[in-house]
Amino acid sequence: MSNLKLGPVLAKAFLELVGMLLLLLPLAYIYLFTSTYDPFHRGFFCNDQDLKHPYKDQTVPIITALLIWLGLAVFFILLVETLRSVVLQGRRRSTPIPDSKYPPWLAVELYRYYGFFALGACGCLLFTEVAKYTVGRLRPHYLSLCKPNYGADGPCKDEWNYNRFVVEEEQTVCLGLLNGETSQKQLHEARLSFLSGHSSFSFYCATYLVVYLQARLSNFPLSADNQALTTTYRMLKVFRPFLQFGMISLAFWISLTRISERKRNDILVVC
Repeated sequence: MSNLKLGPVLAKAFLELVGMLLLLLPLAYIYLFTSTYDPFHRGFFCNDQDLKHPYKDQTVPIITALLIWLGLAVFFILLVETLRSVVLQGRRRSTPIPDSKYPPWLAVELYRYYGFFALGACGCLLFTEVAKYTVGRLRPHYLSLCKPNYGADGPCKDEWNYNRFVVEEEQTVCLGLLNGETSQKQLHEARLSFLSGHSSFSFYCATYLVVYLQARLSNFPLSADNQALTTTYRMLKVFRPFLQFGMISLAFWISLTRISERKRNDILVVC
């Protein structure tokens, strides 16, 4: 620590941010640069009962899930690191870099733990989206949105009246799209069942926060001069198991809503 200089530290932080942006490039390619990027086009049988479930709106949209977990991460990391910084004030030099007023210890610790969290979250989202667009698994309500022509003149039967594997474009076989009952965006989303973004991101965030609270609230530096900080720490440590269990339960509940809403047939969790 004594050999640290501000210039190299800032250069390292800059390179880390550049690496994070490079990690996000595949997601930007899918969502920004090519807004019409299509997943793998998987065919289907018109009599597949696993794809005929009714369509239902989401209980927890992905934006809501992101805001919930980002809010929890920001709150708990900021709270714990602020407490630690106040308690350790005066026990260590004012900044981690000698002969420099910047950056303060709190900023360094927040950068570290928010950075670790963001890196894992970006990696988790990247793995999930690559899997979604590569596999193109159909959601259980796909046929309810597509509404293919089940008649003799439709694509579901071959010339011998056997069930046919339909691989044609949705613009030619989906009556729901042709009649305006279903949008192209709904059919696009209906091809992104695997992996579950809600499940993977929720369990990643819950696991990170559980490990973070376990690590940072252990061997916490107590202050005999500040009773309020000591009381706050002790309350956090008492409630820590309940907070950890609550976070895992929240992630599990969000995953279960994807089944009850018939967005997928099972919980598919990675990361």
